[in-house]
Amino acid sequence: MAAAAETLLDTAPGTPDFLLWEAETAVSSQPEAEAVRAVPALEIDAESRERAARFIGRLASDVVVEHGEAAPTRSLLEALHRAHAGEAEARRLVEMNVRTDVIERTIKAGHVMKVRQEVNERGQVLQHGQTAEEIQANSLRYAAGSWQMRQRIEAETRNMFRIEALQGRGLLKDNYFVVFSRAADNMTPQQAAKAGFFTDTMSLAAQATTAEGQGLTTESAFVAGKPHVKANRQDAAMVAGVAARLGVDLAGKTATQLIDTPLLIPKRLMSNGVIDVARWLDEAAGGTFFGQDVPTQDYLEFRAQCQQREAELEPTVQTIVAELIAQSPELRTPLEATQRLGKLSGAYLLRRAVTDEQIDGLVFGIESAAYLEAARLSSAQGDSTQAAFFLERAVQADDSSSCPGAGEKEETSDAAKPSEGGEGDGDCDFISKKCPLCGAKNVRTLVRKLASGQKHISGSCGCSKLA
Repeated sequence: MAAAAETLLDTAPGTPDFLLWEAETAVSSQPEAEAVRAVPALEIDAESRERAARFIGRLASDVVVEHGEAAPTRSLLEALHRAHAGEAEARRLVEMNVRTDVIERTIKAGHVMKVRQEVNERGQVLQHGQTAEEIQANSLRYAAGSWQMRQRIEAETRNMFRIEALQGRGLLKDNYFVVFSRAADNMTPQQAAKAGFFTDTMSLAAQATTAEGQGLTTESAFVAGKPHVKANRQDAAMVAGVAARLGVDLAGKTATQLIDTPLLIPKRLMSNGVIDVARWLDEAAGGTFFGQDVPTQDYLEFRAQCQQREAELEPTVQTIVAELIAQSPELRTPLEATQRLGKLSGAYLLRRAVTDEQIDGLVFGIESAAYLEAARLSSAQGDSTQAAFFLERAVQADDSSSCPGAGEKEETSDAAKPSEGGEGDGDCDFISKKCPLCGAKNVRTLVRKLASGQKHISGSCGCSKLA
């Protein structure tokens, strides 16, 4: 394997293809070990790591110089101000930011999304005028709120330089650059939640970047790290199992080390793109679907459903974009712009969630979810006044997040924290042996005391009632 890692050949001459994914049929086979390479083991990787180290060092002193000249860092804030002045390209950059936020805020597992990037004459990757270097500079400056997140973002920065180097050498034409980004494994659950990880699923993102047309595309598959909320995490074992299948040893690596160990996988082993990686992860987990304990579906049909889901969310995206641009003159810092995006996304998505029950209320936090369920119930009963009251409470309690590290959350007040008592004592979250409404077994049950004095009881089976 060491010899294979140092060569730029995909396979030895005459080696047969043992892993070919047909469009309609999954084939579970063992690919040849020499086909897949860990990028850090390639000889060309030393230069990428050195460039990344210089870039990170310059950011530490708040000076970014590329190609011998000062390069100002474009941000969401700058794009908003330019979009407010009528610049079309800046508006598309804002739309991309909002679209990504909406998807990542509402769908924590069971989704595939695809973004496209351009490559300029300097070999830099960019989207709507914003280079990958500028994106990483913003992350290093504003999203690295803890040493754990700092380490992850520095690993992502090295991957950014690796992608540009591999693209420049033509190695992404016939290969995918695959990164496994697991939820943090060096934080307490409270720290992880504050940093923006959704601890109910501890999802991982499998990201596959390749050359397509004149630019690049990155597909991301969001896969749960545990099959249900009370289960133990199995994401590390899932990734290690996929890597072993591909002839690479990733066992024992931490979440940050995995980000820093991307794989170069020939396209012939991933004929369906990142959806094949999601399938491998499920097989390594013993038969889940996108890491979840739910009925298995056809993967290609599900990918089409994901695309349809994004299309359905587009009107909400455009509403958020319009309001965010309208409010941009009052925003003064990049952090303010990111925080305003988060607040607007949470508010508009909660409004949508009253009638769109595909949105899991728990992504907004337990308290907000309880008010959302009460708003849904009131709306279904035709009580628009009560539904509006509960929706406003849900917005006030919103604790949702998009990508981890997108801004520190405020500490939850004592009044918003669940009490330690049972149902008759206030708020609680427990597993009920049997739902009293539908009879489903082992149902996660939430009981929340609302400001109206009522209690809202909801179960993971979908049942809910006011008491």
